[in-house]
This record gives sequence, structure tokens and C-alpha cells, in this order.
Amino acid sequence: MAKRKTPPAEDPQFLARKAGGMELKDFEMQVDMARMRAYRLGRVQEQIRKHDLAGAVLFNSIHLRYATGTRSVQVFNMHTPYRSTFVPPTGKVIMNDWQTEGLPVLDTVAEYRPTRNFAYFPAGERHEDIARAFAKDVAALTKKHGGRNRRIAVDIIEPVGMLALQAEGLEVVSAERLMQHAKVIKSADEIACMLHTITIAEAGMGRMRRAMEPGMTENELWAILHQTNIAKGGEYFEYRLMASGGRTNPWGQECSDRMIRAGELVAFDCGMVGPYGYVADVSRTYHCGPGRPSATQRDQYRRAYDYLHHNLAMVRAGVTFRDFSRRGSVLPPQFFRNRYNMLVHSIGMADEWPSIPYKDDWQRDGYDGSLQEGMTVCVEAYFGAEGGTEGVKLEQQVLVTKTGYQALSTFPFEDDLLA
Repeated sequence: MAKRKTPPAEDPQFLARKAGGMELKDFEMQVDMARMRAYRLGRVQEQIRKHDLAGAVLFNSIHLRYATGTRSVQVFNMHTPYRSTFVPPTGKVIMNDWQTEGLPVLDTVAEYRPTRNFAYFPAGERHEDIARAFAKDVAALTKKHGGRNRRIAVDIIEPVGMLALQAEGLEVVSAERLMQHAKVIKSADEIACMLHTITIAEAGMGRMRRAMEPGMTENELWAILHQTNIAKGGEYFEYRLMASGGRTNPWGQECSDRMIRAGELVAFDCGMVGPYGYVADVSRTYHCGPGRPSATQRDQYRRAYDYLHHNLAMVRAGVTFRDFSRRGSVLPPQFFRNRYNMLVHSIGMADEWPSIPYKDDWQRDGYDGSLQEGMTVCVEAYFGAEGGTEGVKLEQQVLVTKTGYQALSTFPFEDDLLA
């Protein structure tokens, strides 16, 4: 295995950009990374205290980044979780990493320790012994920061690690709920980081629109967005949702070597993790020329566009999830079976809580809550008729305000499909 490079801290600062020329004056600012780290760690620790915990042990790459401001081999750590942190109710965190020399000095981190990596790679048959050593470390930190309180939250952990923690007499609860609630309200610095990612995504979307031509494969077109993100310092994609022609219905097929044909619809969903870890989650549907879209294509696009904007108009702080679900635009019967799996979801460093289901799915999937000022959410629309040949996917990313919403994604819709 190649020697791992020192994981970088976040860059100290950058200038947030306007999104698509829209005036976003509140977020035209010099981002203060130290302030953002302090805000995020404070949100996590507020949840730890609220749930009467002695601390939280985080392995999830996104949770680690949110709580500490550090990142390293994000995707690798998602399947072999060797980096972790202990977050106490107050004060700085203890970071566990494979390499501890030359790591960044950050205001969130009290100490770096060599990791107790009990994943089977690389621990092998020693995984139980290493897990016991890890659990003893956590028990000592729990006693130091929680006294007699033996309750800790953990997010993603191998069973061998969970069993070792329980053997130390610790009561383990899920950290997922507290982390989702910590992340839900974005600071101005976070919104500026998100705008930075969206600006890069929209540049890539424009390049895709201009480059699209018959005979190009879905993978070739998708690669343009990927290259734009990487060239601008972005990181990875959560999925590869791009499809053309008949593969646009039903929605959810990932891009392939299929060649795009003249006259077809091409739909995609970004799911793009840019610089600083924040996601651009925007969907659009294009028409591949030459020629004009058919009447059926224009009808589906107009339906999806109107549906999206009806639901966008309901976004504002204080609207309950139940009310949003009840008042959401009703899908015509022929489009209901192939509907998208939610009306709205929150967005940050990944798709986040909450998710608001359709009225018809409320009894199965719905739960209480309300939209809050400072949430960033994505409003979804998909129209693909049951038994139909094509579908239209649209999605807007917005900031929830007291009186409504502020658009974060500003990439234009297709005039020829709205005509």
C-alpha cells in the first residue's frame, strides 16, 4: 500500500462568488474557515449536551469533516473507516488517524492519536484485540468528560467495535439523529461554500449543454461535469445519474456507454461534492438537437416545470412537513407510479434530514417537523408516464427564509422545451 500523504486542512479562506449573476449580497463575503469550524463543532456539541451524552465517536467521513474541519481520503474512509474522532460535550476533539506527524494545527483539535484500526483490512485476525484497545481508549475519554455518564453516540462502526464498546460498560446510541439535526441550519459561511460549489456545477452544466451532440455517449457527456469539478478543486460525485432517451423513464438509471440520438431528452442530477465538501444537487433536462422537441416532450417538460414551481412557492420557514405534503402539487394519474421518491429534502455535505414525502405516502413515510430559516433544501420534480418512452427531471436548490426562499441554483430552464 502506498504511503498516505498528510491530510490537508481546509484552505484558510476564499472569496465566494455570485451564482449565475443573481444578487446574493449577504453571501458575497470572505469566508472565515475558523468561524465555520467553530460553528459546526458547536452545533454538534449542543446536540451532545441536549441528549445527555458523555461524547460522540464519529467515523462517517462527512460527520468527521463537519465536526472537525479535517478531511483525508474521504471515499476510502467510507468503506474502511479508520479515521475517527471523539467529540466531548465541550472543548476540542481527539482525532485518531493513521498518520499523526505533520497534521494541521486546528482550533477544533486538542490532540492527534494513532488510530486503532480494527477494520479487517488491515487488522486481519487481530481485529478483536485492536477493537478492545480502541474501546478502552473511548471508555477513558468517556470517564474524563462524562464522569459517571456512560452514554455515548456512535455513527458507523463494525460490529466488532460495537461489541467491544459494550463490553466496556458503555451505553451506545446512534449518532445519526444528533448529527442530522446539528447540520440542518447552515451558517452564512456554509451557504457561501455551497454557492461556490453550485457556481462550479453550473459552469459544468453549461459546458455539457454546449458540447452535447448526437453520437456522444452518456459517459462522455457526464465526464464534462466531472472534469469541471475536479479542475476547480472539487472532490467526488455521490452518484452518476444521467440518462438519455428511453433510459430517462423510469428515473434512476446511471450513465452508460449508450449513444445519445438526435431528438432525445437527456436528464441528469448533479449530486456533486465540490471544494470544501458542500454539494450542488441540481437537476436539468436537455433536448438534443438538431430539430425541435416534440409536442409530447414539451408537454412533459411544462408539467414538470409548473409542478416544481408550485412546490417552490410553498417553501418558507414555519411550514410543517405535513402541510407541505398535503398541499404539494398533485401528480396526474399517468405519472404517479413513476414519481420521484420525495417532494423535498435538505442538502449540505450530502442529502440530509428532513425528507418530505408525497401526500399519498405520508402514512408510510411522513413525520413531524417544519421548515426552518437557514435550512438549504432541494425541491424535486420528475415526470415520466407509466409505459411512456421518456421522462423529465428538474430540481432546484434553495435557502429557506422567513418569507419564502432564495434560489441558490440559477441555471436557466430550456426555452425550446417551454415553448
